[in-house]
Amino acid sequence: GMKLEPYPKVGPLTHIGGEQHGQDVVFCGGASPIFPDGNATATRLVVRQLIPDAVPGSTMEDVITARVNYGLLDRAGAPVRLRLSSTVVRVKHVGEPDSAREVEVTYVRGGKAETVRAAHVLLACYNRMIPYLCPEMSQTQKEALAYGVRRVNVATNVLIRDWTAFAKLGVRSISCPGMFYGSFSLAGSQVFGAYTGPRTPQDPMVVRMSQDLLGPGETEREQQSTGRLELHATSFETYERKIRDQMARGLAGSGFDPARDIVAITVNRWAHGYAYRYNALFEPIEWALLDAADRPCYVARRQFGRISIGNTDTQATPHFDAGIDEAYRAVGEQLVVRSRSGQRTATSTASR
Repeated sequence: GMKLEPYPKVGPLTHIGGEQHGQDVVFCGGASPIFPDGNATATRLVVRQLIPDAVPGSTMEDVITARVNYGLLDRAGAPVRLRLSSTVVRVKHVGEPDSAREVEVTYVRGGKAETVRAAHVLLACYNRMIPYLCPEMSQTQKEALAYGVRRVNVATNVLIRDWTAFAKLGVRSISCPGMFYGSFSLAGSQVFGAYTGPRTPQDPMVVRMSQDLLGPGETEREQQSTGRLELHATSFETYERKIRDQMARGLAGSGFDPARDIVAITVNRWAHGYAYRYNALFEPIEWALLDAADRPCYVARRQFGRISIGNTDTQATPHFDAGIDEAYRAVGEQLVVRSRSGQRTATSTASR
């Protein structure tokens, strides 16, 4: 709907699925916005378009500091309703999938199970959960949905009172091979509308640390499963101790004192983080480098009556654009169903 020109093809690995997707850089002119809080800003922009009253403002810049009115997200009679804290536990056709005219969605809110019916349902959650939500699916599709094991990610933010230690050493990022975190670096300092990040070394700053946990295993899928066990077994106390030790050693000679200079630590643990990408070491090369029709992600996303599936798992890549592409495809499937049936009823979207 934005009437954009397609990306030019710059090489043999452009616009293919699997491991290489998104790794070719294509310059199409114009600035590339980098939001202070990443893709969360894009989500707020989408919510503003769907429920304008809930997110004040009208530009990409003013959405950064806009305060969302959560009371307006779920209003009776509104064309779009977002229901928070409502975990879906079952999605079932009312009747046979091939002939049903409605789907019943059961969700839990405040410890109580509730249901809603819709003519169409889009599942945007983790693929491996869908066989439990929709037990009526075929065994073939269930196995394909369960194939991809999401990567375990840990994204840590450390607030320091100032970043004079980095300035004194003349560094922005420090690589730490073999340590608990592979590296740590100063966060960006964007100026975005009314939002202004740190400007001088005397200003408070966030230090970012990331960790991909891969445990023992013969395949990447096994390694990510065992890495998840390691994540659950690691306490915050361990993270705090490792962070303080690693930053003190990495910034040695700068006057940095963890006890004095670290103000706060936030450890974001994504037990089921990035979508699984096919690996030519363990899987057919056609899955990893080509757009093979038998890839599990394609079998997994098959339309199931009035239920369509669209997420990053169904394109086997964790990139943001993949989620948009898959959502577009899934909605298109259900628009065809609606056109054929002549119905004009609500669509329910279940997401994690």
